[in-house]
Amino acid sequence: MNPIHEMNEKKKLIITTALKLFSAKGSAATSMQEIAELCGMSKGSLYLMFKSKEELEASTMEYCIYTLMDEMSQIEHEAGLTSRERLHKQIETLLVHVSELKEFLRVQLRSIMMDDEQHPGSKCNPKHRDMEIRTLHWFKDKLEDLYGPEIEPYTVDLILLTHGLFLSYVKIWFTEMPSLTVSKMASNLLQTIDYAAYGLLNQRPAPLIPLENWPAWTSDSHTDSTMMRHPIHIIKQMQDIVTSDLTAGQSRNDALETIAILKQEMMEFTPRRAIILGMMHNLENIPAIESLHSELQHILDAMYSRFIQADSSHK
Repeated sequence: MNPIHEMNEKKKLIITTALKLFSAKGSAATSMQEIAELCGMSKGSLYLMFKSKEELEASTMEYCIYTLMDEMSQIEHEAGLTSRERLHKQIETLLVHVSELKEFLRVQLRSIMMDDEQHPGSKCNPKHRDMEIRTLHWFKDKLEDLYGPEIEPYTVDLILLTHGLFLSYVKIWFTEMPSLTVSKMASNLLQTIDYAAYGLLNQRPAPLIPLENWPAWTSDSHTDSTMMRHPIHIIKQMQDIVTSDLTAGQSRNDALETIAILKQEMMEFTPRRAIILGMMHNLENIPAIESLHSELQHILDAMYSRFIQADSSHK
């Protein structure tokens, strides 16, 4: 499910070489000729792989994201860590990546913000939307691990708080206080989230933005009907149907356990295909969710096929 796992070595070499140059001198000061020479290839061969520097920059950004997702996933499966220790380590990992790639990320983020300002009504990039949905569900689960299921109504409020704090920390770190440490920033961020979360749970105010009103949480009613739904939405619907329609007993318990594993795996930053295939097999032949199972299978097949085709087209 992670496209960088299917990437051929030549493409990976180009992207990692470009990343080093972009990070050291910025993308504007880096030429395609320079990248090609360091990769031991002609400029023409490079343009056969990437039609423009903008396309290479986008692929490099995607590579950074999926590399980070791999590291996040590895931390998620480390034994012996509490939920708080695991999240702390993941925040530290994110900060380290941001620090290493700050020049490149600064240019990319500025470009994304300019696109949003110039085309505010444009349709969201499917990859960006997928990332937004994954991040939302991942963070929601993190909050519930730390504070219990009653924190759910405040998920979006806490996401906005965390996002704002993180960007503020990074800006100060880069421009005014380089002496700040990754560990100290991660600890302070978690502590601030604690204060906010416990305050919300104690006072129980109405959330500023209810979870059910957040576009990434529910399918957009204005979305083109030919577009595929996100797997997480389908899995949640499966869970609701099994809970309400199946008779209480071992079969329902097994189905719910399987769905929970499938949901957790899909929310991982790098879902393991073998686990997903196994859980999908376990959910076959349950009439109540047969149509949803077929829909989800179609989407998963399309996702995997797209990753393979995207890479093979450049071989």
